[in-house]
Amino acid sequence: MRSVEYTPADFDSLRVAATKLGVASLCHRPYVDHYYAGGPWSRLHLVRDAADAIVGLIGLDRMRFACGDGHRELTFATNFHAGQPGVGGLLYLHWMKSSPLGLVFGGSPDTHAILRRQRWTYFPGVKVYALNRRYRVGATEPLWKRWAKGLLASVPRAGVASRVRRLPRTVRDGIAVREVDRIDGDMPPRTSPFAFRFAPTAEYANWRYNTWLSFARYRVFRLSKHGRAFGYVVLRDAPDEVVVAHCEGDDATALAHGVLLSLDAMSAGSREVRLACSHPGMAAVYERFGFRVHGAERPLAVGAASGKVDLPPDAATWLVNLAWGDNDLRAPFLDQVAAPLGGSLDTAEPLRA
Repeated sequence: MRSVEYTPADFDSLRVAATKLGVASLCHRPYVDHYYAGGPWSRLHLVRDAADAIVGLIGLDRMRFACGDGHRELTFATNFHAGQPGVGGLLYLHWMKSSPLGLVFGGSPDTHAILRRQRWTYFPGVKVYALNRRYRVGATEPLWKRWAKGLLASVPRAGVASRVRRLPRTVRDGIAVREVDRIDGDMPPRTSPFAFRFAPTAEYANWRYNTWLSFARYRVFRLSKHGRAFGYVVLRDAPDEVVVAHCEGDDATALAHGVLLSLDAMSAGSREVRLACSHPGMAAVYERFGFRVHGAERPLAVGAASGKVDLPPDAATWLVNLAWGDNDLRAPFLDQVAAPLGGSLDTAEPLRA
C-alpha cells in the first residue's frame, strides 16, 4: 500500500471509492477540489492498494487557534474512512504525526470509541442551538409520529425580523451590521474575552468561507458598535436553513447580538437557524431570543501524540462555532439542483475508522 496526497487528477478514482463507502460529499467535484486542493491548509490523504484502488482516506484541515498570548495549530480530521483492516491505524498515525494537536468536533460513536482508547481529552459543555427548528419526518417512523410532526410543521413560526424588534433599543441602535464580500485583515479583533477561539488568518477565512463558491453560499457581516469595529459574523445561507458558521468579536455579549442582527440583515425569515455555543453569556442572549438546545451536547475532543493537551480546561471560556472543519459541508450541495437544497447537519456523514 502507498499513501498519496489528493490532486484533481485523482477525482475519478476517489469517486469510485467514495461511492463504495457511501460518502456522497466526496462525489461532488467542486467541493472536493476547493476544500482539498484549493489552498495550502487542507489536504486529503489517500491510501492505495497494490491494484491502485483507494482503500482509505483522511482529510486534514490545519486550523489556527488563539490561546493566551499566542496561537496554536490544531488539525481537524475530515472524511476519515478505512475500507480494509489496518488502514485506519495507518491513517490515524499519519494524522497524529502531522500536527502537535488533533481536533474532533462531532463525529460518530465509533470515532469516539477510538479516541477514548487513545486517551484524548474531552471538553464538555458545547451545545447546538436551533431556532425555528424543522420537524423532519422519517419514512420508517410510526404514522402517529409523522402526523404529529406534520402538525407541528404547520404551526406559524416567528421570523427573525419580528424577534429582532423585541431586542432592547440600545442593542438595535448601538450595533451596526454591514454585509461585505470578503474578510479584511482589520476585521478580526485584536483583543478577546475568550480563553480559546478559532482565529483564522484573513487568507484562510476567505478560502474557507469564500463568498463566491458554487456549492455553498457564505455571507460575511462586519460588526461595529457606536462606530468602532469589533468583529464579524459568517453565515451559511441555504434555502431551508441558516448556519452560524463562524464569528469573532472583542465582546461576548455584543458578538451574540451581532449574530442576531446579522441574521436579520440577511433576511433569515422563519428558516431554521443553527449555531454552536459553550459560553454562558452568549448562550443567555441566544436563549432570550428564542434559540433552544437541540439534542445532546456535541462532543469536542483534542488529542496529542505526546499525550499532553495543554489547553484552557473550561469550555465555558471558549468561543465555539459550528462550521469548524467541514462540519457544515455535506451533500447535497447548493449547486446539485437535482437534489433537495440545503443539506442538514442532522444528516452529516459520520467520521469512520
